[in-house]
Amino acid sequence: MARSSSLEIDVVIGNTELAPGSTLASRKLMLRSSKGIAGVQSIEVGAALLRLLAKGDSPMKLTDLAAVTGLSTSRAHKYLTSFIRCGLVRQSQPSGRYGIGPLAAELGFAALRNMDVVELAQDTLDDLRDQLQTVTSLTIWANRGPTIVRRSVHEQSVSLVVQLGAVMSMLTSANGRVFLAFAPKEMTAPLIAAELRERGGLAARAGLRTMSDVTALQDKVRAQGFATVVGATHHGIAAASAAIFDYTDKIVAALTLVGLEGVIDLNPKGRPIRTLVEAAAELSSRMGFARTENSRKAVASSTPARQPDLQRQGRARVKTPVA
Repeated sequence: MARSSSLEIDVVIGNTELAPGSTLASRKLMLRSSKGIAGVQSIEVGAALLRLLAKGDSPMKLTDLAAVTGLSTSRAHKYLTSFIRCGLVRQSQPSGRYGIGPLAAELGFAALRNMDVVELAQDTLDDLRDQLQTVTSLTIWANRGPTIVRRSVHEQSVSLVVQLGAVMSMLTSANGRVFLAFAPKEMTAPLIAAELRERGGLAARAGLRTMSDVTALQDKVRAQGFATVVGATHHGIAAASAAIFDYTDKIVAALTLVGLEGVIDLNPKGRPIRTLVEAAAELSSRMGFARTENSRKAVASSTPARQPDLQRQGRARVKTPVA
């Protein structure tokens, strides 16, 4: 049977619930205007409940779910009942509270398994380059250590020293120092020892001669959440880098800004550093990372992740390390 165009319904567009009183036609028009096409209104309403359950630390009461989402308890209960039937929600007994169901967990893990930080990061690299007018790069841990696998070049001449496939110094590059601070010791120890053995090398010239010096550097990077370098590998080149973590609390990449000394602002409260840290946090969130009080300590002491052999895959070329 055809429904009147004046039928009143509740609709959520994005995160905003429309007030009752508008007509079905007008609400459909608003829904189309948000994305250009019409969506399934009841799914968008129910998604607010699922989003709330996903953010919760423990199962929630029906009354709390209804209050936060702005739904009536009876309406919220109908959505939850349907979600339970399809596995998106579970109900604890005898408390009657609601939590994320097995299908929702399965979907979440499936999404995480298909997350590739290298592919995800390119848009972020381009956005950072355009916002800050500087060179950006992404570094992952490969078979020879921290290796640049993505970059977004800028008209600055510094672009010439940020090369794909370059293997970075652990102690004198900003991206290397991020792995120094957050990667497992089993991964980093051999490279650290090799750099410390080079008398008069880059590490020594940067004031890093003993493991005590290295430990102090690690503590500093962990405390501030990013690493900076000025002129440590190339005169006149400055860089800042922040870690990207995944859902296992392990570092998976380093997001880096590279610019000319005196041009790029490395003040911790300056716009480049704040923008960099926020971008790294956003990528971490997309990789499933949820920061906890002990997450950084857990990352530093966790078992090493599998190291992709980029050399064997023919995708990397060893270059002179840069900041």
